[in-house]
Amino acid sequence: MTGASDDQTSVRFASDVSPLVIRTWHLDQVRPFLEHPDSSGPPMVARHYSAVSRHADRRLWEQLGLQYGILELAAGLLGREWVTFPAHLHLGPRRTPFAAIIEIMQGSAWVLLQKVDSFDRLHTAARLRLEAGERAILPPGHIHAVMNVGSIPLVVAEAHAADTIGDFESVARHRGAGYYGSPEGLRPNPHYRAHPRVKELSNAVMAPPDTGGRDLYRALLEWPERFRFLHPY
Repeated sequence: MTGASDDQTSVRFASDVSPLVIRTWHLDQVRPFLEHPDSSGPPMVARHYSAVSRHADRRLWEQLGLQYGILELAAGLLGREWVTFPAHLHLGPRRTPFAAIIEIMQGSAWVLLQKVDSFDRLHTAARLRLEAGERAILPPGHIHAVMNVGSIPLVVAEAHAADTIGDFESVARHRGAGYYGSPEGLRPNPHYRAHPRVKELSNAVMAPPDTGGRDLYRALLEWPERFRFLHPY
């Protein structure tokens, strides 16, 4: 349904597919999340396409209460850091933590997962390494940051409950996630009070339900009962 364009600056959609909202994140908008706010890097860091759907499927997505989106992340570095989509937490009504699923459509990614206690201490931290074609569940209550660790733009499909919002504010006040990622590895963010050892997660541990070879978009529409965990109520 989608793919990265040859000029590596945008995602192309078929004529019968469209997103409802497109948001572009420029370098100045992600500076509050960087280790060094004055870092240089790609002027366009990310582009997020929300509520992507074939026109014929739009009503079905609404009935299921689910939303499918596409995230494109530029390649390169922001100063010393990998280009990273700002860490955030998925919340639903009454600030209920919600889960999500991601699928790597192009490129290589590190996904950093973390939980923070009430005293600004990192309670847990984990890293998941994903390649094109691989998927993972982002569990509820976990702040997550997606890093492009490859040489081409990273394209990620995501799915979650339609009434999910992204909470970025609690992470911005710590200047990003608990660890900054770079070609040299992970570095602790000193704006947190404690830094547990980062656990390496396997794809098998975080894998979503089997979809019989179907892509995430089609699996969600054909077997919504397998993804009920995206609705915590």
